[in-house]
Amino acid sequence: MKFMYMITYRYKEGLNEDDLRMLTKRFADVGNGPGIVVQYERLDGKGGFIVEEMDDPAAIYENMLHYTPWVEFEVLPITTIQDAFPALLRVYG
Repeated sequence: MKFMYMITYRYKEGLNEDDLRMLTKRFADVGNGPGIVVQYERLDGKGGFIVEEMDDPAAIYENMLHYTPWVEFEVLPITTIQDAFPALLRVYG
């Protein structure tokens, strides 16, 4: 199986325009972490999610640390249904 993670992020409550300017500057300086497959932003302006393929979860953690003053994260290991299906068949097939 591939090592993939779905990272959901939500902007912290109470951020003002200056906070969002600092976050935007930080993102311009640091950018995304390595291994991003796709990133989507929620259209309500409250956050988004990333799918990342990585062999080193510590790199994901290190990249997130740049944004923790403004953003809350949840990281979930995921895989494709194609990769998960053999295990599903062994257990439930």
